[in-house]
Amino acid sequence: MTGGLLAFLMTVIGTWSLMHYHVFLNLAAIGLDRSVLTPSLWALALVFPLTRLLAFKWSNPVFRILFWIGAVWMGVVFLLSFWFLVASAVRGIFRMAGASGAADPVPWIWTVATAVAAMVVWGVFHALRGPSEARFLVDRSARYARGKQIRAVQISDVHLGLTLGVGFIRSLVERINRLEPDLVFITGDFFDPEFRDDSGASTALAGIRAAQGVFAVSGNHEFYSGLDRFMSMMKAAGVTVLENETRITSDGVQVSGIHDQTANRFADIGVTCDIRKALRDIDGAAPSILLAHQPKELGPASEKRVDLVFSGHAHGGQIFPFRAVVRLAYKYLGGRYRLGPDTDLIVCTGTGFWGPPMRLGTDSEIVVVDFRY
Repeated sequence: MTGGLLAFLMTVIGTWSLMHYHVFLNLAAIGLDRSVLTPSLWALALVFPLTRLLAFKWSNPVFRILFWIGAVWMGVVFLLSFWFLVASAVRGIFRMAGASGAADPVPWIWTVATAVAAMVVWGVFHALRGPSEARFLVDRSARYARGKQIRAVQISDVHLGLTLGVGFIRSLVERINRLEPDLVFITGDFFDPEFRDDSGASTALAGIRAAQGVFAVSGNHEFYSGLDRFMSMMKAAGVTVLENETRITSDGVQVSGIHDQTANRFADIGVTCDIRKALRDIDGAAPSILLAHQPKELGPASEKRVDLVFSGHAHGGQIFPFRAVVRLAYKYLGGRYRLGPDTDLIVCTGTGFWGPPMRLGTDSEIVVVDFRY
């Protein structure tokens, strides 16, 4: 185990433990029995990581139920620990101001617990009702004057696993086909390591109907889950994986794609992320599109006057208030942005979700872009 990985694991374990201890102190303060609370929190803290590990060898309804409990609890403990901290800070300010009612923490803790319960119910419902459609019009007719228009549909960060399975892909494919796309893009993080039905996913994906092709690029989770699995899955589905290269569609649109930047940390796999190589032969007189899982380090796309970049990865923060935390690492979280005078960036907030099956303040989405040129 490398020093960097060990430090990361220690940080995760330490943070996870501190959050549970903070929740324990608050729940104990309102009179919950500590002899029940302690083992309950231990069980909830361990169920998610343990079921993920066990899912690599076993898959049955019991594991799925336990995984769901652990995944929902992950969201609950994040929200409880954050809002308990906020409530404590606000109560401290009120106490310094001499406000009545601020001395007793119990009403504050109950208020937070009730509010978080409502957030969790809504967040799970909002996530499970499926993705919305984010629609954009990109007009480059003045630049190319070809009088053409194509429709591109993007899905990203589906995260197939123990919460979302092949049935979800089938429903996605049905929705994609109803949109009558010319091009379909899959911009990484299609599945997680615990996903077991590669052939089922390939069969479902093979049902996509797109006149000018279906293209994909790897995300960071493809390297955690097995790049060979991803490549085989996409090949069986008839999806073209772009590996730092450019393809030209039947309508003359240049579609480039790069491996995720995580590739550079997995030297033994034999692939890298090389955006300059992917864009090396781009013709500035023809429309161009770039697929890149992470919305960062995209300067070469602007330099080469690429018309459109499709990305994902950030999930839009997925659960409020963690959008602010994700913003520290990523400038672009979801929506349409301008990278340069001729280059637009479209960031999908994720068609599925990772970890907690929740969406608060964000939507799962299918991106639909009508591109005129």
